[in-house]
Amino acid sequence: MREVIVAAVAALAAGGASAQQALMFGHQNFDTSPTELYADFEGITNLLAKALRQPVRFESVKKVDAYLRRAADRRYAVMFAPPNMVMEAHRMAGYEPIAKIPGRLAPAFFALTSSRIAFVEDMKGKRLGTTDKDSLMTMLGMRHLRSQGIDPETYFSEVRHFADVNAVIFALANNMIDVGLANTTLFNVWTNRGHDLALIDQAPGAPHLTFAVRADLPAADKRAVLQALLSASQDPEASVYFKKTGFPGLEPARISDYGDLVKRLGIN
Repeated sequence: MREVIVAAVAALAAGGASAQQALMFGHQNFDTSPTELYADFEGITNLLAKALRQPVRFESVKKVDAYLRRAADRRYAVMFAPPNMVMEAHRMAGYEPIAKIPGRLAPAFFALTSSRIAFVEDMKGKRLGTTDKDSLMTMLGMRHLRSQGIDPETYFSEVRHFADVNAVIFALANNMIDVGLANTTLFNVWTNRGHDLALIDQAPGAPHLTFAVRADLPAADKRAVLQALLSASQDPEASVYFKKTGFPGLEPARISDYGDLVKRLGIN
């Protein structure tokens, strides 16, 4: 899977700020095109630049290991990623979660209603399709099965990983797989769009997508970033991301919100 890096420089209008070295805003993304990413995050990047009184450069990385290496090197002043990656960055380099999308992300196993796969035991010997093996939903879903004494590597006849989450529903609809694994929000979206899906099992959830800041940022800058992010859904430019995703906005995040996730994934 090829790494994609998208960069945009947000410079303040006054005070010669464009001559300053840009701070980095790092984002982890599996499957969105560079053009879409620029449009989605330009407003948030500009908002962060105003909050930090300094140019901010946006960078999105597809490969998880590459993204986490950069976080470990403290490349990013602000990062936005699934909560497991934020906690890995916290472990490696002290990043502090500061704001998150409200609600929780939970994995769901599902199949076409016509398949008559209704229970976990019905999935045995079937073909499973899920997102990237490093994605939070895949990891939580597989750990959920193991907690029930099920080894996914032997329980399913095949496990296929797709880089694009929409490929999961495509593969299911076209008989390339028998069971899908994705987050419950997508399950509901696909059901509402007319896919006749049956929910087989749902794993415990985790905190939603999370913004984090580098530990060595001044306290005043951290407060400014938090306030900017909490107002982002109401900002004319930054709200583009929220209108597209349907997320209501952001809420404060605390390290204690992630204790259960850290324990389940063994991030220590």
